[in-house]
Amino acid sequence: MDNVEITKSQEILLKITKIVETECPQDASTLLEEGFVLLGISTSIFDDSENRFVYSLGFPKPMLELSDWARSNF
Repeated sequence: MDNVEITKSQEILLKITKIVETECPQDASTLLEEGFVLLGISTSIFDDSENRFVYSLGFPKPMLELSDWARSNF
């Protein structure tokens, strides 16, 4: 079998242990500061007057390394 080199980005994706979704940009920003990897942004499925987005984030570190805030909210 051929040896296939993976990129750093692919290596990080392989380590993701949890994927969360949040509609709150402030939560997304805080999670990104903690090391989450932004996997995608899509429009909200809710039909309301707010222009909401859903942020999908993955965390490549063990759960024990998350802050209390991230563990208790996500």
